[in-house]
Order: sequence, then structure tokens, then C-alpha cells
Amino acid sequence: MILVTLGPGLLTLWRVTRPDSHGSANASMGDGVLSANIVQSGHTVWTGSIPVLNLVLLLCLPPLAMWIVWVLATSRTNNAETFASQEKMRLKELAGSDRTPGMTESFSQTSNRQKREES
Repeated sequence: MILVTLGPGLLTLWRVTRPDSHGSANASMGDGVLSANIVQSGHTVWTGSIPVLNLVLLLCLPPLAMWIVWVLATSRTNNAETFASQEKMRLKELAGSDRTPGMTESFSQTSNRQKREES
């Protein structure tokens, strides 16, 4: 789409800037509009303008859309095995005995309060 719009202008610009040609190119910005024109031998051969907001959206939205598609298309299961094994270990630890390696004996013994409640 953009090449269809800018293609003739770029081709004309290339022709005008050749060593054996006489012409000029001009670009200006005013009132939020970027304008450009190409003049060859005193005659305007191409002119174009675009609002700055449209230009910014035209330049920024396609890469943003491609990034969003890439993020959504990237497999979220690349590291699933690692996370699954960590989750299994965590569940085993939770379901295991009260005594966890590294804990002191005082934590694994029943407390006085628990003994009173059981009596």
C-alpha cells in the first residue's frame, strides 16, 4: 500500500537526482502536515502530503502488530517441563511428613499447647 503511494515519488526522486538531470526535491512541515514535492526543469512532477499523526501510525503500528503476533505465537510451553518438575517437587514437599530436612527437632515435636489440646 505504501509503495503504491510512494513508488512513483521515489522513482521520480531517483530520476531527478541523477547527474545528468536538473531538478530538486523539497519537504516541509506545517500545521501538522508533512508535504513534499519534486520539481524537474521548473515543472512539478510529483507532490504528496500526509498528516503527521497518520505518518506516525503508519510507521509504528506495523512493527507493534508484528511484535504482538510474535508474542502470542511464541510457544509458552518452551520451559513447561522445568516448571512442571518444580511444581511436582513443591507438591511432594507439601504432602510429605511434618519433618523437613534442615529443620531442628524442636519444630518437628508436638508443642505443649498441642499436647494440652489433645488431652
